[in-house]
Amino acid sequence: MKSSSFSVLRLPARPWLCQFVFCLTWFAALGLSLSSGEASEERGVWWWTSPDHPWGTEQVIGNPDKESAALEFLKEWGINRLYGCYSKQTMARPAVVRDWNERVHAAGMSSQLLLSENTWIEPRNRANLLTVHIQRELIDFNADCANSTQRFDGLHLDIEPHGLPNWTSITPLERKRLLLQFRDTLREVREYLDAHGGKEIPVYADLPVWYDQVGKPVGWESDEERDACFADMAQSLAGISLMAYERDTASRIESGVIWELQNFKGEVRVGLEASVGPDKNKTWKSFNDLIAIIRAVEAATPTRKVDLHDFIQFHDLAVESAR
Repeated sequence: MKSSSFSVLRLPARPWLCQFVFCLTWFAALGLSLSSGEASEERGVWWWTSPDHPWGTEQVIGNPDKESAALEFLKEWGINRLYGCYSKQTMARPAVVRDWNERVHAAGMSSQLLLSENTWIEPRNRANLLTVHIQRELIDFNADCANSTQRFDGLHLDIEPHGLPNWTSITPLERKRLLLQFRDTLREVREYLDAHGGKEIPVYADLPVWYDQVGKPVGWESDEERDACFADMAQSLAGISLMAYERDTASRIESGVIWELQNFKGEVRVGLEASVGPDKNKTWKSFNDLIAIIRAVEAATPTRKVDLHDFIQFHDLAVESAR
C-alpha cells in the first residue's frame, strides 16, 4: 500500500492516531507490511474484549476514530477475517455492533462472533452456551438486523478442554473423554443452530495441533478412533483454526498441521501467536521473525491460510517495532 492512501482516514488529530498512521507509513516504506495483495489467501485475527486495553473491542467498537484506524490497520496487514469477542455488547449495545459489522463488510472483510468458555464442554453448562450466548448474541442479534451487512457471518468457538484446571493432572483416557465431550458440544451447537433459524450460519472452532496424536497426550488408542472423532467434528464445523503456538520454525508448524490439512473435511487454517521478545517463553525474537514465518507458511503448497492471535498483541508489536 502506498503512503498516499492514508489520506482516506481524514480523522481529527489524536496523539495515538498520529502515531498509528506513522507506523503504517513506516512499514509500507520498508516493505514489512503484509498487504492484502501479497497473500493469495485471506488472513484472520482473533480480537478480544480486553476492556482495560485501548485496542480491545470494548474501547474500539463505538468509537468512530478508532474503528477507522483499526480497519485501516487490518487492511494494511492483509487481515480480512475478524473473530470478534464483544462480551455483552451484542445485547447491551446491539446498534453499535451492527454499525461496526456494516463497516467491516464495507471494508471487504468478514465478521464472526467469537465465544469462549472452556467449561461449556460439560453437559450441565451447554444450556448456557446455547440458550444464552448463541440464541441471544447470535441468532436473535442477526434476526433483528435490518440487512445482511449488519449480521455476523459465522460463529467462532474458542473452547479448549486442555485449558481446564485439571487437564495436567488427569490420565490420557480422561483427557480423551473431555475431547469427546468437546465433540458432542460442537454437535449440539450445530443442531441448535439448525433448529432455531441458524442453518445458514457456519461454525468454526480452535484446536491445538496435537489433538491428533495417537497415544499420549490425548489417549487415542488407534488411528481409527482418532479419525472417527475428527470426522464427527467435521460434520458440525465448516472449518478449524489450528493453534500452532510455540512452534518456531516453518517445518515444525508444518509437521503440526499436515495431518488435518490432509484429512479434515473442512477448511483448515494455521494459527500463529504474536509472541515476540527476548524471554524464553516467547516464540519469536523479533517482529521481523514473525513476519517472515507468516510469509513462509503462506508460501507453502497448497497455500495455507493464517490466523493471528491476537489483534492487540499484533497491533502493539507493530507500533513498538516502528519506534
